[in-house]
Amino acid sequence: MQYAQHAETREVMMTQAQLDRGLQRTSIKRWAYAWHDKDQFDAADVEHQKSKGRQVEVGDLKPLHVHVVLQCEDNYSIRQISNWLMIPSARVKIPSEEGEYRGNGAREKAFFDFGEYLTHENRKQSGKHQYDRSVVVANFDFSSELDRHIASRSRGVRRGSSATRTRDEVRLRIMRGEVSLKWVRENEPEVYVADLTHLQKLQQDSRLHQPAPRHRTNYFMGGKADDPRKGRTGKTTLAKLFARSLFRGLDAAECYHVATDPRAPLQNYAGQPVIIWDDYNALDLMEALGGRSSVWQVFDDHPSATDVNIKYGTTRLVHTVNIITKTTPYAEFLDGLAGEYIDRGGKRHHAEDRNQSWGRFPVVFEVTVDSIEMLLNRGVVSDTDDFLSYQTVARMKASMRQISSALDSIEDDAQREAATHEIGQVLLGPMLDQHDRLRASPTRGSAEVVGELLASIEVLTPEQAAAADRDAVLRRQVVLLEQRHRTIADSAQRGAMCSCGSGCPEGPDIHHSTACAVISDKTRIERAGAIAQLTGGI
Repeated sequence: MQYAQHAETREVMMTQAQLDRGLQRTSIKRWAYAWHDKDQFDAADVEHQKSKGRQVEVGDLKPLHVHVVLQCEDNYSIRQISNWLMIPSARVKIPSEEGEYRGNGAREKAFFDFGEYLTHENRKQSGKHQYDRSVVVANFDFSSELDRHIASRSRGVRRGSSATRTRDEVRLRIMRGEVSLKWVRENEPEVYVADLTHLQKLQQDSRLHQPAPRHRTNYFMGGKADDPRKGRTGKTTLAKLFARSLFRGLDAAECYHVATDPRAPLQNYAGQPVIIWDDYNALDLMEALGGRSSVWQVFDDHPSATDVNIKYGTTRLVHTVNIITKTTPYAEFLDGLAGEYIDRGGKRHHAEDRNQSWGRFPVVFEVTVDSIEMLLNRGVVSDTDDFLSYQTVARMKASMRQISSALDSIEDDAQREAATHEIGQVLLGPMLDQHDRLRASPTRGSAEVVGELLASIEVLTPEQAAAADRDAVLRRQVVLLEQRHRTIADSAQRGAMCSCGSGCPEGPDIHHSTACAVISDKTRIERAGAIAQLTGGI
């Protein structure tokens, strides 16, 4: 929601043109909005306004404002959406902050549940002015689609006793991925106790039917190579805080799964968007996932549907973020992930291309007792294949152990939660910004992309391919000849410089006297040191 004008300064906050521009994003599948000009302040509104020093009374008209509902095919951060519409982040709410929406059909359900608010026709808005559906502007038939959604709420629930209907409705919602077991435990405890085994099977089945995420981002949090202390610096705490900051609408249990035991790392995975691989070295990770090829699959940045075996069944990985924590410096870990190793069965596996591991981690962190350094893969920075090096892009001065201890000292749960998010937004600002950039919003139409790609594709006949191979061989030969010519030129220059008459201008320094101009500074210093030692020993 956003007001057209600021209540006090009369500054323009939202215009129709501004709204129209924001809704042109191709990443938005459905949108609907309604300008409200007949809403009245109720008692709660009046109390809130007076706390800000504004004098309003119950029944006064609220200033003109607009409510907008968006449905996207992918997950976007509050910051990204607020940038689309050029409004403050505080004006954006995501479904996970308002209720339980998960699994297949969750986006559509959340969209229409929120969409009902545009007209205030849901019983939850009783007492508010009810707008006619004609005030709603949408890029689809809003009225008929909303009717279909409302009718679908009760569809499929069998007749019977109230308890049976409740149980069956909960089963259906679990199967559709609309709610979690945690939600059932908190909101329908009797159903949870009586039907837990069945609900667990339905939840597992629901996850197995979820599509793979569109994108997955991998992070490594390790020690600093030249830091003598690499352990107990707060890497796990940092990983959890980062995960919570990425998905603010979820509590810890819903936000991340911590894989600790390499023998069964995903046994209790429940569809969380983040998996934290806590204290895993390269060999641990490969053995936990059943080999290096499985690691490549789970850490693929454009993943396919990945099912993994757990005790008594199979589960599907639908997470969008991997975070690995380990005391090891990042270079050692990444080289180990692609290097030669011997598995538990004694089989030796040859090393693979280091780009396979380095290129999968666009961002790594070096965590010390009092700082967090963020490094970005150069291949990502320059959009090249130079994946084997990183450059520092930010350093945050803070002690994760101190932060963790301070947050734990807050007695009130709600206050501790709010403080956690506030600290996370400030401390991890560069990390969150970089995460958003790595998951850039799709803004282009298919025709533009297809046209650009087709122009860059060249299909060669066998004859053309053979000619291209011959050209490549010739180019390599030219490069080798140029290198040889440079070597000969350097040798000639070295011979011209020789002042000791050794006759070995191309030979090593050992063939030249110390006073010769050809001798390198390093050799001259080494010889002087040797003479000094001999002199001192006489």
